Amino acid sequence: MAKKEQNYEEFAQLEEFATQEDITRVKSELLVCPELNTAVSGTIIELSKNHAKSVLITAPDMIVDDQGLVFDGYIFAAANYVAQAAINKEYSVLIGSRCFFYAPLKLGDVLELEAHALFDETSKKRDVRVVGHVKEIKVFESTLQIVVTDEHIFRLKRPPSTTNAKSEEEAAETIAVNTGVMPNMPGAKVN
Repeated sequence: MAKKEQNYEEFAQLEEFATQEDITRVKSELLVCPELNTAVSGTIIELSKNHAKSVLITAPDMIVDDQGLVFDGYIFAAANYVAQAAINKEYSVLIGSRCFFYAPLKLGDVLELEAHALFDETSKKRDVRVVGHVKEIKVFESTLQIVVTDEHIFRLKRPPSTTNAKSEEEAAETIAVNTGVMPNMPGAKVN
């Protein structure tokens, strides 16, 4: 791929969009996605209540062909990250989205994303509007639905369901019938 052979130093650097002090300050305030690889998801450069701004500098590892086309999944990942940052809660997860990709990105493009969280910040479900520009051109727009939880999503317990309890009883009866053993019956025969 010819485009990958270009010198990466020719492309924009993060310091053109925010000072290192600002980036460090924002990172210290971020509660969301602490282990995320910002090289592929963008860097949050501004953060305030219900608002975040990020920059994604496209890199050689993001391209999919010899023309320098950037895979659109990186755009979506960057949008998700800036949306999560706008809410900035430790435990939040994306549950839905409606996205529009107006123009493709190429190697060397700088995508600036801005996110505004809607609804009351105490709401568990939040909509976040994200708009992305390359220079003055709008290339991306989305509304992302994010749910904020009290603890990590993997630690949440599902509430008991009456349909699950019935299914378990039916499964036990089916097993009992198939094995010739009827539970809770006087004189049940065990093979």
